[in-house]
Amino acid sequence: LIRPVDQNELMARCRTQLRRKKYEDQLRDNYHTSLTLAVTDPLTGLYNRRYLESHLDSLMQRAAQDDKPIGLLALDIDHFKAVNDTHGHAAGDEVLKEFVARIKRSVRGIDMAARIGGEEFVVVMPDSTHETCISVAERLRESVAESPVTLPGLGTEIPITVSIGVSMSQGASDSPDNILKRSDDALYVAKDTGRNKVVSDQQDEQMATAQGA
Repeated sequence: LIRPVDQNELMARCRTQLRRKKYEDQLRDNYHTSLTLAVTDPLTGLYNRRYLESHLDSLMQRAAQDDKPIGLLALDIDHFKAVNDTHGHAAGDEVLKEFVARIKRSVRGIDMAARIGGEEFVVVMPDSTHETCISVAERLRESVAESPVTLPGLGTEIPITVSIGVSMSQGASDSPDNILKRSDDALYVAKDTGRNKVVSDQQDEQMATAQGA
């Protein structure tokens, strides 16, 4: 501004700068919101399948370079369709949100949880032994089974359980598709043999070896 300062011009310029700042803040917020929506599940707030698939490969490569295994838990809520059919989809959403809360309480801070389908979830556990993964999976299974989900405002209690398949990375030659498939295979075994249990890919290999012998 040229002196002497004209008060009207000063006020006009201030208003223009404030409008510009507000507009830039809105653009920045919209950008961050768009990024968040692109990689997270809107109902549960967990990462979505897109984020999992884009980051699992780099996590496995880093683990192979550091010679530190990665564990992967495949989770599926047992008989979830019956919850929706009996209590409605709104109740099903509440069950999913409470289930995710129990996941967060059971896993470690360095673990990454993602929702990859309706009632299907994955937990990636960096720098973990097989024993650690089994321990966390059992803790989560017990946390889910030990108390029903209470629907807000209704008092209705819905008991749920979860089946979990555990797989471990197998070095530099392993791939995201392979580790996901092994955890899925272990999960199907858990469901086929009674549900509400934890089964690992190493158990599958041991069973196959025993049957072959």
